[in-house]
Amino acid sequence: GRPTLMDTSFEHNADAAPPVLSDQEEKKQKKDHGHDHSHAHADGHKSEVVAIGTLTVGGATFAIDREGLVEAGKDTTFGVELIGAGTAVPTEAWIANPDGEKLCDPVSGEGHDQHWHFTVCPLMPVKKSKFILRVGAEEAAISFAGAALPCNDGILTVLKAAHAPEWTAYLELKLHGDAGDLELWLYKTADKGKAPRPFDVPKETVIALSFPSHPGKAVEMRVRNTEKNEDEEGTPNMRSGGTNYFIFPGESGADAEWLVGEKWRGVATVAFEVDGNSYACDPFVLVPHDAL
Repeated sequence: GRPTLMDTSFEHNADAAPPVLSDQEEKKQKKDHGHDHSHAHADGHKSEVVAIGTLTVGGATFAIDREGLVEAGKDTTFGVELIGAGTAVPTEAWIANPDGEKLCDPVSGEGHDQHWHFTVCPLMPVKKSKFILRVGAEEAAISFAGAALPCNDGILTVLKAAHAPEWTAYLELKLHGDAGDLELWLYKTADKGKAPRPFDVPKETVIALSFPSHPGKAVEMRVRNTEKNEDEEGTPNMRSGGTNYFIFPGESGADAEWLVGEKWRGVATVAFEVDGNSYACDPFVLVPHDAL
């Protein structure tokens, strides 16, 4: 007959049975044995760079990113990069509500060449506010992508769809400077960089990268394989024929040598099509993840 409850509990108490570990103890053991695959750098630093898009103001176009979250009472640094033609210099930046109310004093930028940093500290909650950049007498506003942060130690940016102007999602691009290889993830949400919801697309999708900073250079990213499409940690990333994870060069044999170098820096754009719909992001500054 079937063993009674007493029998099974007796078996569990036998000396040979391994001790039952609590979740925390188990995690600790894994950590002690070096099996804790953290995406963070060796020094524990994790990327917080979010490219929020481009602004055209004062006759020039600027790619803008932020490092960290924008929160009341906290400093956040925005990077502003002049891309394309023009010699315009951004003069001031601040955070403002939709009605124009400034949530911090305007700050001037620290800059060199075509890149400036503006460190803002809003004094009130930032719910619907935007980042404002002034160039000469003109100013323009851009959404700073809420509380989104990178989830895999790359650069997060906002993904847009031509057919649905109000829709947004996110993509994260990670450049490994030692080998010139790239990883890319697509997310519906990336709140505070934790537990992102994948934005799955058909596994046949080809993600096209172009580099305005490197004329003539382009990259095509594809799945690692069509069975499990594992990431670099070996975690499968395929859900009923869809995935949110793409790599370059993979098995393509394409040249990645030009992307190698810990000091590599460029401007990238990403675009792809799904079911006849076009998805893309604004140009953004890409550097190797170790430099973030």
